[in-house]
Amino acid sequence: MRCGITLLGDRVSPRCTAADGLMVVSLQRGHLTSCETLPVEISSPLDLLAELKRQGIDTLVCGGIARDTRDVLLTAVTDIVDNVACSKEEAVAALEQGVLGPGFGLSNRAGRTTARSNGDGRLERDDMNCLQCADRACLRGMTCHLDRPAATPASPDVDRALETALDVALEDQRQLCRLAELVYFCLGMGYGRIGLAFCVDLVEPAEILAGVLGRFFEVVPVCCKVGGRPHGDPGGGSWSRSRDAVACNPLGVAAVLNERHTDLNVIIGLCIGVDCVFTEASQAPVTTLFVKDRSLANNPIAALYSEYYLRESLARARERS
Repeated sequence: MRCGITLLGDRVSPRCTAADGLMVVSLQRGHLTSCETLPVEISSPLDLLAELKRQGIDTLVCGGIARDTRDVLLTAVTDIVDNVACSKEEAVAALEQGVLGPGFGLSNRAGRTTARSNGDGRLERDDMNCLQCADRACLRGMTCHLDRPAATPASPDVDRALETALDVALEDQRQLCRLAELVYFCLGMGYGRIGLAFCVDLVEPAEILAGVLGRFFEVVPVCCKVGGRPHGDPGGGSWSRSRDAVACNPLGVAAVLNERHTDLNVIIGLCIGVDCVFTEASQAPVTTLFVKDRSLANNPIAALYSEYYLRESLARARERS
């Protein structure tokens, strides 16, 4: 058997089409006969397809792979072992031991274990990883068999929120955008005062949103800089590149909205970390409507589907590690 392992640095590449190397491993009756790392640049399915054919690969080992990419590559290989997350040495060792399979390294990381049966068909909750569930009973409308502590009885407010959220989610007559879902949810909950915790970089969308919500509710918009100290002020932190800028003050934002007794607070583009502090300090429930992503037009999920941004993010992470 001749295996090809897509690499990014010294690990299996998170996406098969974002790789800077291909490790070619030959096995005969479970014994390693050769292992070579080729420094090849792979940035598209066609790049990978050509390299697999050139090396005569039978089995591809990789991280994430799109369905259409899988279909293309299966014209050159007989098997694809995907969602592998480990070092290249661990992958080779697993191949030799015959234990390498889809998902290897995600639920088998050091210090973590997978769920095991306790003998009565239920699973022990050693390590919660729903991505590795082979049953997916929840997708069939059934309760999963994970053995878990008895749930704490929900309060009437929690029950009402979940019922309202379900009503909105199951709305078949309208294809609701996230903004419409927010309006319907707040109306269903009987909310009257909505707080907007917005980033100063998203003033324009915050203004538009306040105008929309203002037709139905009282809106309290609060900027992330409210009560913040100048950057050079001792204790003001180093939240900005500019010496004259004012630091973000999520505790101040929460304090203002808490004093106004808002029913729900909506995050508009707060920075990662700032949103965590604000959410913890908020007395009202918090939801996020818009996120801020300067590189991707405030659409961060696009990074997961862009080979360029995925490669760039992982490269920078390696440099800082």
